[in-house]
Amino acid sequence: MIFQIARKEFLNNLLSARFIIGFLLCLILIPFSILLNIDGYREQTRLYQLSRDAAEKSEKEIRVYSALRPTVVFPPEPLSIFNKGLSGQMGNQVRIRLGEKPLLPEGRLATRDNPFLAAFFSVDFVDIAVIIFSLLALLFSYDALSREKEDGTLRQQMANALGRPKLLAGKVAGIILTLLPVLIFCFLLGAVLILASGHIAFSSGDWGRLALLAVISLVYLILFVFLGLLISARTKSSVTSLVVCLFLWVFLVFIVPNMSSYLAESFVGAPSRDALTLALRDLNKTAGKRIEDASKNLPGTDWEMSWYMNSGEDGYAEMYGCSASFFERERQRKAIAEPMRLDNADAKWGPQKAYLDGLARQAMAADRLACLSPAGIFRIAASAVCGTDRRAYEKKMDDVRRYRETFIRYLQGKSLFSSFAYFTPVPPSEFKPADHLVSARTGGRFKTLAEYDAWAEKQSDFRARWQVLWTVAVPGEKPEDHPFLVVSDLPRFSHRSASLTGGFEGTALFNGFLLFESVFLFALGYVSFLRYDVR
Repeated sequence: MIFQIARKEFLNNLLSARFIIGFLLCLILIPFSILLNIDGYREQTRLYQLSRDAAEKSEKEIRVYSALRPTVVFPPEPLSIFNKGLSGQMGNQVRIRLGEKPLLPEGRLATRDNPFLAAFFSVDFVDIAVIIFSLLALLFSYDALSREKEDGTLRQQMANALGRPKLLAGKVAGIILTLLPVLIFCFLLGAVLILASGHIAFSSGDWGRLALLAVISLVYLILFVFLGLLISARTKSSVTSLVVCLFLWVFLVFIVPNMSSYLAESFVGAPSRDALTLALRDLNKTAGKRIEDASKNLPGTDWEMSWYMNSGEDGYAEMYGCSASFFERERQRKAIAEPMRLDNADAKWGPQKAYLDGLARQAMAADRLACLSPAGIFRIAASAVCGTDRRAYEKKMDDVRRYRETFIRYLQGKSLFSSFAYFTPVPPSEFKPADHLVSARTGGRFKTLAEYDAWAEKQSDFRARWQVLWTVAVPGEKPEDHPFLVVSDLPRFSHRSASLTGGFEGTALFNGFLLFESVFLFALGYVSFLRYDVR
């Protein structure tokens, strides 16, 4: 009997206008969203390759270890085609620094030259599924009982000694059988478009996570079917049931998920980025003063000049043509400064961690509020399965911070902070005193630095003082005179791809919420139908 009822319900729904309209909507919107996001994925892949090549090139074109700052570039997540999550808001790379622990990803989000084109509106598969699946489920279930009551067929079926549990089970099965092909079609169409693209390679784990997303989508769809049946069993007319279902649909699908972020930001405090920037600036100033104070007692040099010197952020320094005493003082200064730089990074991690914790509290509050809606739960679970949620990015950043510690141990293991190789490629065997450098550069015109200084003081033309030092080019005093640094032994960052197991673990709680709400709504609908007046 249940099968016959389900078959009748399925055939009636299959020939209805709402099924045709719903199927056409999926046929139009699903390919549009997937094709659009396939194009976005290709763009992200192109950007990843450009950023990775630039990072590798920068590592190969350095001559000193103080310039060695690896850049970790994140590959795009394949399932971002179905749910972009945070992938459209976060950068794709992190540069490893000694003076600061990585906070958030950096880098460009798109390779488009025109920012107005880059802002083109797009939605992903999950956005459409949240709206379309819930709407179809309600449209097929809102009048499942009230319509037959109005037609008088429900009373006739009850008069034939048909049990209410069997009737309800048959109707539920019929509606689900009607919607199941639509859901399967959407995912199969997405899979076909990905395979036909020819540029996207899904691993077995990616296909498994996509299958898991399909199961979660089915649970989400069934939940709204039960909601529609509950409303149908609590109302006396189809019109009333439709109005109530549409109101709840708008409230649960649009209002609650969007209000959750606003309420979390309004009522859950978090440190501002400006305050963090000021705090880090103060710590950097304090650390800089400590380094200068500790460097005051270093021995002097016989000549305060370098023929070529370049410096930058995070302790970068590159020097050529210095006297032996100048090189030695700089070596001692680096041996003092770099450990202090690391200590300063540890000190800065306090306010950085507080800032991240504040952002995480707001995000968790928004998630909890969003869980008041099945649509919110579904979005959170979908982003976790696709590896585009907040937790996935937090894991990535934790891995990057651990890699930074590995990189620091690499530098410390080679004793580079106290090595000349940290700031100059010139071998110590080629270091010369100031007198030798002056004699060589002037072609023997001045034998000592004192002779040169005495002559230079008498020159009214300031440029003439320096031009004489260009008389003879001394080999090894330019960067081009030295080969690039070979860092083949540098530890590399290992990317951890999202796994099917991780998808199960990340969505277990939210899947439990969806199942609990589904069972709860079915129980309410069942009890309501047992008390339903079929007359």
